[in-house]
Amino acid sequence: MLPRRVVLNCLARTCCINAAVTARGMQQIGLAFVLAPAFNRLYPESSARARAFARYGGHSNTHVFMVPLYVGIVLALEEQIARGSLPEGAVGVVRETLATTLSALGDSFFSGTLLPLWALVSVCLLLAGQIGLTAALAALFLALLLLFRILAFFAGLRHGMSVLARLKRLNLINWVDRLKMLNAVVVALVVWQLPLPHKAPFPWLHYGSGTAAILGAAWLVGRMRLPRILLWALVLGALILMDEGLISM
Repeated sequence: MLPRRVVLNCLARTCCINAAVTARGMQQIGLAFVLAPAFNRLYPESSARARAFARYGGHSNTHVFMVPLYVGIVLALEEQIARGSLPEGAVGVVRETLATTLSALGDSFFSGTLLPLWALVSVCLLLAGQIGLTAALAALFLALLLLFRILAFFAGLRHGMSVLARLKRLNLINWVDRLKMLNAVVVALVVWQLPLPHKAPFPWLHYGSGTAAILGAAWLVGRMRLPRILLWALVLGALILMDEGLISM
């Protein structure tokens, strides 16, 4: 129902959704800006268009990487409403639950896992003097992110709510645990690439102990579900005692 020009306009506007974030409505204004081209097409009558914007007039917030998927699903629902196959009142609860679900997934998978992995790998490459490879990795990561946003948008627009079942089959939550273990390994590699120049001979025992501690902490958090704040408190306490000279390495 929506022409290609309108669809691409909405997709491009998803990149600007956080340009007008407010403390009260969060992405409320940005979401209205994103949906405006589609609503102008779907609801030529001003009263119907006003009701459509009113459905998204409340608080709205989801992870910025998941916004295209969210907007695609919303547009698929609005197309059904415009055709009369879905009541207007069915969108309210669905959009709030959808935004929260996608936000939690985005925070866990992207912000909590993939972005730290990219940063840690970049640090490793920079410590190894691979500046060009680091830049290439950043460009590749950006290209893959843009590809994901585009594919997610059109998947949501084409399949609507059913795309969530396909997203569930990807099992991203379990991948989060695996990738966080990989992050711990990369952290250990970063530590290993920071030799102490004034130490001779090379402090193999200290570096080996530190690497083992990092990997052990990752295992305790990932497998035993030990609270990270507890490990942080123990490490901070040990560092304070070392600084006071109460314990020594």
